[in-house]
Amino acid sequence: MLLSQQLIVLLLITFTHGDDCPIFFNPPELVVEYGASASVNCSTSITVEVIGWNISEGAVQVSEDLVSWSVNELWNWELEQTCYISSNKTQCSQNLMVTLYKTPDSVSLSTVDHTGSMIEGEHYKLQCDIQDVAPVKSLRVKWFKGETQVNLTTFSDTTRFPVNESATLLITANKADDGVQYRCEAELELGPDGPQSPPTVTSEPLNISISSQCPVQLNPPRLVARYDSPVSVNCSAAVTHEGMGWEASEGSVPMNDFSLITWNVQNLRQWDIQPMCFIIYNGDQCTSPLPITIYKIPDSVSISTVDHTGPMIEGEHYKLQCDIQDVAPVKSLRVKWFKGETQVNLITFSDTTRSPVNESATLLITANKADDGVQYRCKAELELGPDGPQPPPTVTSEPLNISISSQCPVQLNPPRLVARYDSPVSVNCSAAVAHEGMGWEASEGSVPMTEDSLITWNVQNLRQWDIQPMCFINFNGEQCTSPLPTTIYKTPDSVSISTADDIVMDGNLYKLQCDIQDVAPVKSLRVKWFKGETLLNLTTFNDTTKTPVNESATLLITANKADDGVQYRCEAELELGPDGPQRPPTVTSEPLSITVQYKPEIKICKDWSPAIWSSLGSYPSSSSVVGNPRPKISWSHGSSSVSVSKQLDKHDSGHYKITASNKHGNSSCVIRITLEYPPEINCHDNYQIKEKTLFKPPCLFDGSPKPHVFLYKDEKAIQLPYYPTWNDSGWYHLTASNKYRTVHHNFTINILYAPMFDTNQATFFVVEDSDISLECNSTGNPEPEMWWSFNNKNISAERHHRQITLNIQKATFTSAGVYKCSATNEFGLQEKNFIVEIKGNFPINITIVVALIAFTLLALIILFLYGWKKRKSSGHYQIQSEKQYEMCLLSNGGPK
Repeated sequence: MLLSQQLIVLLLITFTHGDDCPIFFNPPELVVEYGASASVNCSTSITVEVIGWNISEGAVQVSEDLVSWSVNELWNWELEQTCYISSNKTQCSQNLMVTLYKTPDSVSLSTVDHTGSMIEGEHYKLQCDIQDVAPVKSLRVKWFKGETQVNLTTFSDTTRFPVNESATLLITANKADDGVQYRCEAELELGPDGPQSPPTVTSEPLNISISSQCPVQLNPPRLVARYDSPVSVNCSAAVTHEGMGWEASEGSVPMNDFSLITWNVQNLRQWDIQPMCFIIYNGDQCTSPLPITIYKIPDSVSISTVDHTGPMIEGEHYKLQCDIQDVAPVKSLRVKWFKGETQVNLITFSDTTRSPVNESATLLITANKADDGVQYRCKAELELGPDGPQPPPTVTSEPLNISISSQCPVQLNPPRLVARYDSPVSVNCSAAVAHEGMGWEASEGSVPMTEDSLITWNVQNLRQWDIQPMCFINFNGEQCTSPLPTTIYKTPDSVSISTADDIVMDGNLYKLQCDIQDVAPVKSLRVKWFKGETLLNLTTFNDTTKTPVNESATLLITANKADDGVQYRCEAELELGPDGPQRPPTVTSEPLSITVQYKPEIKICKDWSPAIWSSLGSYPSSSSVVGNPRPKISWSHGSSSVSVSKQLDKHDSGHYKITASNKHGNSSCVIRITLEYPPEINCHDNYQIKEKTLFKPPCLFDGSPKPHVFLYKDEKAIQLPYYPTWNDSGWYHLTASNKYRTVHHNFTINILYAPMFDTNQATFFVVEDSDISLECNSTGNPEPEMWWSFNNKNISAERHHRQITLNIQKATFTSAGVYKCSATNEFGLQEKNFIVEIKGNFPINITIVVALIAFTLLALIILFLYGWKKRKSSGHYQIQSEKQYEMCLLSNGGPK
């Protein structure tokens, strides 16, 4: 019995296999984690003699019409399990669909070729590395920015066993994202028979640090330079710094205090040079790398035919190769293919190698008799962007001459037929050689053999999709044929675009579907996807069916709030090649509008200075609040809510919180509101101040913006600060102005100052017995008290103000002396001396008196001298001998 069952199993190889076999699995598909246990029942809906499993591992239990297969630990990645049945009427088998999965050992997120802070506005690539996961086709990598999903990466690899996979995400550094966290999630989407919650492993978050560009300017900001050429780039700073310089493996500039430094290289030959300007600014150093592209035009460009020499056979396919020698960088290389003067193809490269390499590009052509003698050439062009040379550097190959020979000595005109379904067609077949007969073989419009040298195949309404016309000729005793390559096309009856989700959430995925009805041939169909007027994607088809079919194409879109209300459309285009219509037949769907809902966002959050009595509803940045459904806006001040219609007075300035809310969430920001209003002056009518002290307008000023204050006296502006003198008392005019209005006020200033005396006579000569009147005048504010004193004794009985007079009657010599006038108030004491001199009462002129006195004195002196001289010459004398006596004066009384 066992032997017979095994023979039956072997025979089942030729049995019916597939959907017609009445075998059922429970579960219908097996999805099991690597190393876990598994169990599947196989049953049938008919009566059978044999039911069993063809297994590579595990155990089988058989019941009446049910057979179970189980395994304790499933480790076989290539497991293939088959259930079979056999009866008198049916022998068939069914394979069990098995998906063995393994969650990743680890998921990690990193930045590609970058460390440290990102520069605002620059592009960076994030890479998510998934270790040891299977199967790859079930892997989905979700990208998150904070809590928002920003992208989804899927894989088409059909490998069953565990592999290491990577996914990348290109981001642009934005200052608003400083401190944001990115993460990636590796999720296995295993279908309805898999776990209800897809197995997921999440990376550690990657913190993004964004820094504004260094406060330096590079000129030029990007450098595209030819290899072995001189280069020069300036780096300048418009801020005060502690030093700046250039770091480079060639041409570095040491740090210095200049504000402009230049990086120079005479012959640039380093392919991996990475110059950067650095600056020490506010105690920190930052760098500004110079984006640099070094290029080298190819040494040579040549074109050749791959694995073929000699003439090409019409209708056969051939490969042309363009070889580019020693070119850099490859990613800037574009190879243009020309047939005669017409460009027929363009090939680009993604290789990021910087140094020169040899590259090749190929072009597949089909030999056509009409192309006999045509020249092909290829052109290597370096597209280096707007900073590179204009036009781009180009090297062109020598032309390659193409020679086409027919297998049959006949000429078809046209050589290829592209015709619309149900349209008339006509093709000539001609021979330039002597023959024994020629004709057309075709399922419609055939032409019997004739001795003519030109015969025509005609069909009035071409409706056979598989028609294969061929011209035949009997030549040199043999018959040969020349098939006519024929493409019959039909434009779609309709093209429509739809989505299962008319309303989608920002960040979620949704699918667009384009349905094309009754189109042929499918392999020529291209579905173009448009978002507005922008081409998003292009879908092509490999189906070789010639007859009309209904086709669908899908496009996976990530909803973006910026796309709310945008219109999508799809275009079905038949690309029929150079022999088809020059403008490919196209049918376009009606546009599909997408509604994207998203939580509110306040795009502009800035302080506000409205006029007094404005309402919160007039906040100008309210229009920057976006969201779908339209957000509801509310305000709060401190812990209290504020009505949007509230009119704000000048006491309502402060910090307010604006909140925008809809069913998807809310967003808020805090702004400072400063109410503006006209100036106000609160002044008295009179003020007093001590002279030569600072006068500040003593009024209380109010107003927003702060008003400008001006002071006038006698219609002349007074320069502030103002130090008035004793005589500046009087009327003053004050104004306060801001952008709303000017207010005025008049007042008086009373200047307080210490007493001052006038400058009248202060010395008096008075004749004895005359009357004397001394007058003393003073000013001061407040009015001073005044009094007289003589010889430091007060002689005023009462004190007076402003003016006092001292009267002396019949002055005597005792009246002479210094009289002091004193004046005082709270700001000081001042004194003034009056000198009084008394002279005698003589009638004779004083000049005469003086002359008489002088004459008398002179006379007395003369008399005295005369008497003294006379006395010396008189008296008694005694004469003696000369030797014994001397002459001597005797006294009048005689000798003694």
